[in-house]
Formats: sequence, structure tokens, C-alpha cells
Amino acid sequence: MAPQTRVIVLVTTRNGYVLLHRDQLPQATVPNHGDLALTGRLTLARQTGHLADITHAWTVRSIGPDNDGELWILNGGVHDTVPDATEDTHPRTRWAPITTLTENTEPTAAIQEALDAIDAGISIRLPAASLSGG
Repeated sequence: MAPQTRVIVLVTTRNGYVLLHRDQLPQATVPNHGDLALTGRLTLARQTGHLADITHAWTVRSIGPDNDGELWILNGGVHDTVPDATEDTHPRTRWAPITTLTENTEPTAAIQEALDAIDAGISIRLPAASLSGG
């Protein structure tokens, strides 16, 4: 089996909320030879109705039995407060306290690393091929 690349899109607010779809962060597997940024944008839009131009990631970690895959935590944006429109357009989408993330079965180490990067103002620019649309 070929190594997989997965993306999780993290959208937060400065007052401590995170955007969830069905009580999980929006996430997807990147198609073979796929584009990180495009996969992140489409995943976020399809799962939550939230539109964002994704150009940066908070963190990337190895995954898989031989550490041959990658998990990218993409920067879906940081808002001052919870935007009003999202919950109205997607009933399975909700803004939850960031503390909810530690209660879920998400890859918590990668999520915590991303949250620390947000607090520190650190991000990783996505690879150029990913930003050009393929």
C-alpha cells in the first residue's frame, strides 16, 4: 500500500473555539499526487461550509506503520470570534471549546503541537506545488 497523506483543517477563534464537523475536525486523505491546499480547502468547504484560502500548516508529522505517511494540520484561519453564518448553513457543523479536542480520539499530539504553534505565531508554508493547484 502506498504511503498516505492526510490533512486535518484547524479553524479556531481567538476566544477559544474550534470548528467541528460531526464533532471532529474536518479531515481527509489527499489523493495520490494530490494537492494539500486544494484538498484542505475542498474538505473544509464540503464538511463545514466554511471557505478559507489555505496556504500554511501548523504542523506535519509522520504516520503509518513505517512512518511513511504524513499528517498535515492545515491552517484554516483564526477568527476573532465565532462567525455567525457557519452554523446556519451546515447543521452538522458547530463551534466547540478548544478543550473539546483533548476529549476526542483525534491524533491529540499533532493537534496539541498545532495549538502550541498557533499560540507562538508559528506556521509552515505549504510546498509550492501545493499552492499552484497541482
